[in-house]
Amino acid sequence: MTIEEKIQHFFRSESRAKKEQLKEILKEPLTREHAQALAPAIRDRSPRISARITALLAKHRLESCFEEQLIGLKPGKQTLLRSQFLKIKSRQESS
Repeated sequence: MTIEEKIQHFFRSESRAKKEQLKEILKEPLTREHAQALAPAIRDRSPRISARITALLAKHRLESCFEEQLIGLKPGKQTLLRSQFLKIKSRQESS
């Protein structure tokens, strides 16, 4: 199964299976395009999935893509994810 197929399968999955799919996807060598394809998963109800996608977008420095996905989320979730994104981004810049 290609990475693209795994990503499509991830979006069709539910709850526990979705978390397992994401673990498998994150083991792969992902490109910026793959990270952008996964970006809408920030909106998932699971805080763990949102956090992992936020970290992936920060790693690939996709700030505009990240900000687009925050539109419409609750203010508390936006603040939490934004602070996580900035923390990861600043760690990378200092390295």
